[in-house]
Amino acid sequence: MKKIVSVLAFVVISVSVFGQKDVVTAYNLNKEGKYLAAAEAIDRAITNEKANFKEKTWRYRGDIYLNIARDSSLFSQKPNALMTTIESYNKAMELDPKGSYHQEDQMGLQTAQVWANNYGATFYQSENFEKAAKMFDLSTVVAQSFGRIDTLGIFNTALCFEKAGMMDAAIEKYLKCGELNYQVPNVYLFIANIQGQAGDDNAALETLREARKTYPREQSLIIEELNIYIKRGEFDLAQQNLELAAEQDPTNELLWFSLGTVSDNLDKLDQAEAAYLKAIEVKPDYFDANYNLGAMYFNQGVQKIKLANEIPPRENAKYKAMVDKANADFEKALPYLERAFDLDGQDQSTIKSLRDIYARTGNDEGLLKMSKLLEGK
Repeated sequence: MKKIVSVLAFVVISVSVFGQKDVVTAYNLNKEGKYLAAAEAIDRAITNEKANFKEKTWRYRGDIYLNIARDSSLFSQKPNALMTTIESYNKAMELDPKGSYHQEDQMGLQTAQVWANNYGATFYQSENFEKAAKMFDLSTVVAQSFGRIDTLGIFNTALCFEKAGMMDAAIEKYLKCGELNYQVPNVYLFIANIQGQAGDDNAALETLREARKTYPREQSLIIEELNIYIKRGEFDLAQQNLELAAEQDPTNELLWFSLGTVSDNLDKLDQAEAAYLKAIEVKPDYFDANYNLGAMYFNQGVQKIKLANEIPPRENAKYKAMVDKANADFEKALPYLERAFDLDGQDQSTIKSLRDIYARTGNDEGLLKMSKLLEGK
């Protein structure tokens, strides 16, 4: 029985010795720059019960795999080297309750984070966005391990996931940025854009509405919400958004023009007129605003001519009164359409409208000029 016990004791001692030997071998091979061989030795060591409970075993492992990660050719052979590095340093600190080597382990982790970001940038430049996302994400994991939030890393991760077509993952990271008040409110625009491109306008609107609870007067959110309403033909909601946006940025001619267009679509002509005039006040040489206002007046005149033509011949006075109102609309349209023509003398719609007004108002010279332009002479 004593012989059996002594043999078992010898086996236990041998295993322990071999475990320690692998640690020493790994350490020496690492110093010699033989990193892959060192990795094999240290990986054997951590499977040994007598070696894997010691802080230095894991710290050496972190050092070895960090050296592998620093060498791009070796890193391509062991693409999980950085993750192994991080796991190893964290385990080393766990086994070092007195913190004797925490500084060394922390420095190793910080270096690993730098390399994770470096590889993230490299993969991004080569348009390998999925790998770039994983590297940037790893950077954020490392930062958390020493009590820091890497907001830039989270944002870069989201951006790369989006470019890789991994939209759910991208949204998750953009939302995290929002929680951390990083790149807000832009991240909510990015989320809404992803949802809109996927055809889920309802989700996009919900994202924008939630964002506006925190940023109720943020113009970019208002405009994005507006675009969805216009696309869906929900002009009343679009008008509300535009009124709010124009109030915030009264010198933005595009907002006033858009408000005029939406009001025009809703047949709220007085509001459309006021908005177009405001756009022209801000930017007198704004072709679209001048043309739209002139066209709106012109169309009102055309409608009155149609009404006049429906009046019975015996009601001549009523007919004449309606024609006079139509001509008044054409006269109102004229300066804006002429201004539009000055700004763009090739626009066919403007030329046709001016030709019709000149014909109705007896401006033979103007009529001839516009007619020749339409005939290409």
